[in-house]
Amino acid sequence: MGTMARKLLKGTLLLTITGFVTRILGFFYRIYLADMLGAHYLGIYQLIFPVYAICFTIYGAGIQTALSQVIASEKNQNDNVCSVMKIFRTGTAIALLLAFGLQFFMWWKAEWIALHFVMEPALTPYLRIMAVFFPFCCLSACINGYYYGIQDAKIPAITQVIEQIFRIFFVFGMTFFMMPDATVEENCRIAVWGLAAGEISSCFFNVWKLWKHCRDRSDSGKRKLYRQHRQNGCSAGIRSLLWLASTLTLTRLFITFLNSVETVLLPAMLKRYGCSSEEALSIYGVLTGMTFSFLLFPSTITNSLAVLLVPSVAEADAAGDTRMIRRSISLSIRYCLLLGILCTGIFMVFGKELGLVIFHNELAGDFLVTLSWLCPFLYLGTALTSIINGMKKTHISFLITAVSLGVRILFLLWAVPVYGMRLYLIGLLVSQLLQVLLELLYLKPYLWAGNDAETVRTEEDFDAFRGIFVPGILLIPSAVTAKSSYRWLGSCFSDRYAILYLAAAGMIFCMIYLAGLLLTGGITLSFLQKRNPSAVSSHQR
Repeated sequence: MGTMARKLLKGTLLLTITGFVTRILGFFYRIYLADMLGAHYLGIYQLIFPVYAICFTIYGAGIQTALSQVIASEKNQNDNVCSVMKIFRTGTAIALLLAFGLQFFMWWKAEWIALHFVMEPALTPYLRIMAVFFPFCCLSACINGYYYGIQDAKIPAITQVIEQIFRIFFVFGMTFFMMPDATVEENCRIAVWGLAAGEISSCFFNVWKLWKHCRDRSDSGKRKLYRQHRQNGCSAGIRSLLWLASTLTLTRLFITFLNSVETVLLPAMLKRYGCSSEEALSIYGVLTGMTFSFLLFPSTITNSLAVLLVPSVAEADAAGDTRMIRRSISLSIRYCLLLGILCTGIFMVFGKELGLVIFHNELAGDFLVTLSWLCPFLYLGTALTSIINGMKKTHISFLITAVSLGVRILFLLWAVPVYGMRLYLIGLLVSQLLQVLLELLYLKPYLWAGNDAETVRTEEDFDAFRGIFVPGILLIPSAVTAKSSYRWLGSCFSDRYAILYLAAAGMIFCMIYLAGLLLTGGITLSFLQKRNPSAVSSHQR
C-alpha cells in the first residue's frame, strides 16, 4: 500500500478510536439528557441544531473543507510553507468575520428566528446562548481544516475528546452540585451552556497546539524557508481557496437550509396529522435525540473515513493518481456496506429492547427497527459524498444531495399530514437509497475503468458477492445465536441487568459476524501489508 493510503488508514483509525470514545461518552450523556429533560424539552433542545447547522455552514463548514483540500494540494505540488500558512490565515480571517457577524445577528434577531423560522417561541433564550460560542467553534474548524490538509489527524481527534469531556463535566457539575433542584427549563439552558463550554475549551486547546506547531517549525529552520518564499506569494492558492470555500459554503448552505426546513416542518406536519404541540415535539425529540443516537453511533468509523478522504482524494486528484481514487472508492464501498449490514441486523433484532432498556421509550425502539435498513445507505453515502467533494466536484454532490432531500420533503409535506410518522420514516429510506445510487452512477467510471494494466482487479476491489450476499447470509446465525443468548440471560438472572445482557448479546452478534467474514474472505487483512516498491514500479512500467 502506498504512503498516501497508509496515512489515510492510520488517520481513519485514530479518528475512529477517539470518535468511539466521544460517541460512548456522548451516548451516555444523551441518556442522561433524556432523563433530565424528558421527551418534550429534549425536542426543544434538539431544535437549536437546525439553526446552528445553518450558521456553522456559513462561517465554518465550507471553509474548513476548502482549507483541507487546498492545503493538501498546495503541499503536494509545492511543499511551500509560506503558501500553506498564508492560505490558512486568509481562510481563518474570513471565517472569523462571518462568525462575529452571525453572532451579533443571532443575539439581535433570536426572537424573530424562534417565532418565524423554527416556529417555537420558547427557543429564544437558547438561541442567544448558542451564539456565544460561534467564534470559538469557527476558529477550531479552521485549525482542524489545516491539520486535515497536512494529513495529521491527531490534533482534531484529541479536540473531539476535549470538547465532549468539558461539555459533560460542565452539565453534570451544574446539575449535580451547583443547581440540583433546577427546573426542567433551567436544565435545558444548562445543557445549551454545556455546548458552549465544550466548544470554548476545545478552541483553546487547538490554538495552543497550533502555536506550538508554528514555533516548532520556526525552531527547526523552517523560518528561513518561509522568508525565501514570502516574496513569491501564493495568489493562486488563495484564489482557489476563495473559490472553493464560496462554492462549498453556498452549496452546503442550500443543503443545510433544506435539512433545517425538513427538521422544522416535521413537528408542524405532525400537528396537521392530529398531534398536539407537546406530542409533536415529543415525537421529534424521540426520533432525533434517541433513535438517531443509535443509528449514528457506528457512523464514527465512516465519518472519520469521510473527513480524511477529502484531502487524500484531493491530493491524489492533484497528482493525477486515478488508481488511488479508485482504491479509495472500492474500499469505502466494501467496508461501509459491511458495517451497515451488521448494524441493520443488530437494530432489527434488538431495536425494541434497546429503546426500552436504554431510553425507557417504546416509540424509540419502534423507530429504530423501521430505520435499521437505513444504515448501509447512510454510512456509504457519507463516504461517497466526501470522495466526490475531494475530486472538487462539489456541484455533483450538491445536486445529488438536493434531489435526496427534495424526496424527503415531499414525503413530509404530502404523506405525513395524512398517514403520520410511518410515511416519513419510509421517505428517509427512499431518499437515502436514491442518493447512494446516484453517487455510484457518477463514480462508475472510476470503479469499472477498463481492463488495461493500470486498472487490473485487485483484492481491494469491491465484489458484490463478498460485500453484500455473504454478510447478509451471516446475519442469520449471528442473530439467532445473539437473540437466544439474550433470552437465556434474561431468564436466568434479574431484569435489573438487562443493559448488560444487551451488551453481551451485541458482542456475540459482532463476533460471529466478524468470524464469518474472516472465514469466507469477506474481509482480509492483507491490504495492510506494505507492498514491495520495486514490484509496484515494475508493474507500472
